[in-house]
Amino acid sequence: MRRLFCLAAAGFLLLSGTAAAATPPPPRDPDPPVGRQVWPGPPYPGEPVPIVPIPIRPIGVKPPFRVRALVLTFAYGEDATPVARHSLLMCDPPRGTHPDPFAACEALIPVGGDPAALTPLPGVICPTHYDPVTVTATGSWDGRFIHFERTYGNACSLYAETGPVFSFRERSAK
Repeated sequence: MRRLFCLAAAGFLLLSGTAAAATPPPPRDPDPPVGRQVWPGPPYPGEPVPIVPIPIRPIGVKPPFRVRALVLTFAYGEDATPVARHSLLMCDPPRGTHPDPFAACEALIPVGGDPAALTPLPGVICPTHYDPVTVTATGSWDGRFIHFERTYGNACSLYAETGPVFSFRERSAK
């Protein structure tokens, strides 16, 4: 009961404005004790905050220029979403979640990582039925941003045009 009375009295004092006038903030100590430096603590309302910039020093490590990494996606239909399958391909050295990163990197390195510049595989004959698939490749290749998106008539024509690069789609049951 005593706590409740004290809280109510403090609330009335704060609402009336007499509590703020009754307790002025303590003055700052102009001279800190000799021999030790004291953190002044948080500033008082209306007091400016001293901001001292410190120089930024390089740590001596340069980022690699030769980054060769692409995120590859595969989607059924004429739209790139929803993605049915995706893969990460890194080519220096070949690794990532791609099922065959060595073959995919071997195809992309001569064309500078641009899937649009891939040459079609010779001798691949595909049916002419229309079952569209859309693929994308987004990433960085030797300091250049790569973004590729294309819709192919069917999965066979995708393979004929891009070879092992987008050969990570779901395998159909036989």
